[in-house]
Amino acid sequence: MTRKNYGLAFLQWLAKPVVWFLRQTRGVQAAFLFAFILFPLFIFIVTVALPVARNPFETAAASEIRENPESLPDSTAAEILTGRRELAKKMAALEIDQAFLLTRLELAKKDSIGLVIDLTDSTAKLEVKGVPIRHCKILRYRHSDLARRLRGQGRLHQWLAAPFILQKELATLPKAPIRIKEAPKDTIEAAESKGEDLPIEQRDAEFTLQFDRNLTLSVEQTQPPSFAGRMREMWYGLRRNFSEARDAVTALLHLQLPQHRLWIEIELPREDAKAIYRALPTRASLALRL
Repeated sequence: MTRKNYGLAFLQWLAKPVVWFLRQTRGVQAAFLFAFILFPLFIFIVTVALPVARNPFETAAASEIRENPESLPDSTAAEILTGRRELAKKMAALEIDQAFLLTRLELAKKDSIGLVIDLTDSTAKLEVKGVPIRHCKILRYRHSDLARRLRGQGRLHQWLAAPFILQKELATLPKAPIRIKEAPKDTIEAAESKGEDLPIEQRDAEFTLQFDRNLTLSVEQTQPPSFAGRMREMWYGLRRNFSEARDAVTALLHLQLPQHRLWIEIELPREDAKAIYRALPTRASLALRL
């Protein structure tokens, strides 16, 4: 078959669905359009557009001060307005600091290990009874715009005023690794292997922690992943997307809008990321300052 015949056969193959569609009744055509066009559009609107449009964090701040130059009689009124704004910012910062300290105090009352994330100082800490047991430097971070909107509404300190409780977790590495070592056959072999150290695990670390109050914390290592790490990272990304889609479908089945989560992404050295993930217990608590 020549190249021209191949092209003609390809065009005929493309035209078959169109011809089939035109030959059907109006009822079949309407059902086809609904199944392949209108229904996916409906899912997009319900799962993406409506949560953003009706998100409670996205409402305009009622207390936001707007300038109106015509209402300012002179420069004195403008100075008073500026002073009030500066005072409001300082009060908001103090309220956030107070909420952060009260949350850490709640963590100090527990016997388990807690996580403290301070984005103003770019630090992540593991604490027990208020005592830091590991101090990690956050090299880079970013978060969703909802935090700024909460701050503008004067509600950020209320959202941070209690510890966040871990609900779900997903990672590229096992929570509790198992290393197998053969026992020595006799005392001579035991004495020879006494000074041997187990090899250090060279496993890439990337994990996601979902807390209550619509908070998602993602941690990535700063080092480039290995080839095996890239494969695990792809599988980890697929599982995370599937989990988000499943939560959205579950909410729709219960006649509820999917939750619009506030996300935070931080980058840590590999060993710090592994230490934090494996040290956190089930239902771990988090103190956060933005």
